[in-house]
Amino acid sequence: MKKLAFLTAISSFLTPSVVLAENIQITKPQQGFTTIGDFISKVLTFAFLIAVLVVLVMLIWGAFEWITSGGDKEAVGKARSRIINALVGLAVLAVAFALTRVAAQFLGFPDLNNIPIPSPDPNASGS
Repeated sequence: MKKLAFLTAISSFLTPSVVLAENIQITKPQQGFTTIGDFISKVLTFAFLIAVLVVLVMLIWGAFEWITSGGDKEAVGKARSRIINALVGLAVLAVAFALTRVAAQFLGFPDLNNIPIPSPDPNASGS
């Protein structure tokens, strides 16, 4: 019985099936992202914006800790460490931004908005 079920399952996957499809016209959306490059560009821009805001908050937090340390060497060291870490994060963020731009140009997408998407071929037949 198991062999019969197995053979039936295998034969159903191996037999060709008839596909009744017509020519489908795909149009660009009126709202939202029109290309994959547009989506990637918007996501990267948003991610870099959030990262810059986090770096700014960390710098302000470190400066506030430094000002309110009251001369305590341990508190000043902690504040200095936070500021240095924020500046290192800013440098890493700048390198990441530059690498994404270089990679996009290397791949042939200088502004990340020109990534081609498949478009339907109007001359293709439905057979």
